[in-house]
Amino acid sequence: MTATDRFTFVLKAYATGTPWIAFESRDSQLQGEGLPTGIFGFDLPQGTSDEGAEETAKYLNENIREFTFTAIY
Repeated sequence: MTATDRFTFVLKAYATGTPWIAFESRDSQLQGEGLPTGIFGFDLPQGTSDEGAEETAKYLNENIREFTFTAIY
C-alpha cells in the first residue's frame, strides 16, 4: 500500500522559545489503522532565529509537493 499526502510546514516553538517546524496534513491521506496519530516535525540547528525558521518553512512549502508513505509487510 502506498499513500501520498500534501503537507503544510508550520513554524512552532517549544516552551523555551526555540523554534521548530511541524508538518501538518492538508489531505489526511496518511491516516489509518496501524499509523500513529500525532505531529511530525523537526528541530532546526541551534541558534536558528525566528526569521530563519520562517524562511525555512516558506522554502519547504514552496519546494516540497507531497510526502509518500509505502507500507512494507
